[in-house]
Amino acid sequence: MKVAVIGAGAIGANIAYRLAERGAEVVLIDGRAPGSGTSGASFSWLSSFPQLSWPEAEARRRLRRSVKAHFDRLAEEIGGDWLDWCGTLTTQGAVPEFDDAVARCREQGAQIEILGAADLRDVAPELALPDAERVAFELRSGWIDAPAMIGQLLRVFRLSGGSLRLGHDVVALAIGGPGAATVGLADGSRIEADLVVNAGGAQATHIAAMAGLAIPVALVPGVMLYGGGGRTGLPRHVVNGARWLIRPDRAFGTAVHWRGAGLTARHGNNGHDGTAMLADVAQSVPALAGVSPAAHRVGIRAMPQGGPVIGRLPWLPRYYSAVSHGGIGWGPVWAEIAAAEILDGTSEAALDTMRPARFYFEAAPDKEV
Repeated sequence: MKVAVIGAGAIGANIAYRLAERGAEVVLIDGRAPGSGTSGASFSWLSSFPQLSWPEAEARRRLRRSVKAHFDRLAEEIGGDWLDWCGTLTTQGAVPEFDDAVARCREQGAQIEILGAADLRDVAPELALPDAERVAFELRSGWIDAPAMIGQLLRVFRLSGGSLRLGHDVVALAIGGPGAATVGLADGSRIEADLVVNAGGAQATHIAAMAGLAIPVALVPGVMLYGGGGRTGLPRHVVNGARWLIRPDRAFGTAVHWRGAGLTARHGNNGHDGTAMLADVAQSVPALAGVSPAAHRVGIRAMPQGGPVIGRLPWLPRYYSAVSHGGIGWGPVWAEIAAAEILDGTSEAALDTMRPARFYFEAAPDKEV
């Protein structure tokens, strides 16, 4: 089977790798460099707290619990230095109903230790938090160097026979019934395939529309700041503060997402002054005092209405949707499922509420009155 995967971000790269690894003929298409979109401007956090405490269908929660095992398997398969299980420190002020959230996450298997001031000084002496601040230390969590992961995925993808078509946007998409699917590129070339995977992230709605499909995706910008390189006393863990997230970054020292409020399933607003945002973080991370951003990026997060959009449409079997917020964390999970559904003909029941058909009504025949 020949598969054309559109989008070389975290989801597309994972799916292309997994399909090629399983023997499919795969071409991965992107108008830009792999990982240069939202995947390269993401906090790239792997965590269970407080996420496992959020209301969601049990089937999706079961998939969420499998994420870390998927990353362990992927890291063993492809190698490379891109996964860091450094642990996450979450302050009480970052999570509404902190104690209840801890209890719910522990019930789901999350390894969470509650640290007081003395314990926190042993674990993270670089932090300056009020002595009364309680901190949840999730031991098995961390972050991903997403560009490095994507680069390693594509190295192994090419060794498995996969091919890349980069630098030319998709401008046409024709999905036949029993015939082949055709992807038209801006340079006038065409790629014929047996099936097309739409992993276009922020461009997914436009890609779907080329095939006559209506897949609503909200675009939510998130500001990422980078700085502090070369300074001592930078955090060694992910830290989830009351108004921000910070993690280590290999290129710039730290990566910061300042959200201005506690962490919930609904994303908040962004600040506009990078230096002021870092100064706010520096109240808890003194090593950042006086630091101005070395880089400022905005990731356009694709957030489909009602959650991820994964799978085929019953009337369009040569089109497969793979669009999801949190694509870096979910990428290996969606890749495993997509490969099984595309190559083996299986159907993952946990995705029944995530299928693209949910955006369509069935037209009822006229009735005589």
